[in-house]
Amino acid sequence: MTAPRPIPQDHLKPAAQIEAEGIAMTAIEWRGHTFTVPTDPDDWTIAAISAAEKGLNFTALELMLGREQWAEFSKTKPLKRDGVDLLGAINKALGLGDDAGN
Repeated sequence: MTAPRPIPQDHLKPAAQIEAEGIAMTAIEWRGHTFTVPTDPDDWTIAAISAAEKGLNFTALELMLGREQWAEFSKTKPLKRDGVDLLGAINKALGLGDDAGN
């Protein structure tokens, strides 16, 4: 088993701080929760993109949401289907289609 990788500092920023820094955000309504993610893929972290390209969809989701929103999502005690559904909602909101790679 490998040791967990440290979380880069830019992943620790709350969504409000990211938005205040001028990064356009898209709000995703999902089962009574509102999650925000960067609207433009150019504003996604390399780690999130890399995880998605490797098929590590839930790692990509965690990195896109950031620490606070991931904790909020985790409070829902999500199953795989819930993660796939949230990824689909994000993709749809960003106009990327609804394939979450399930």
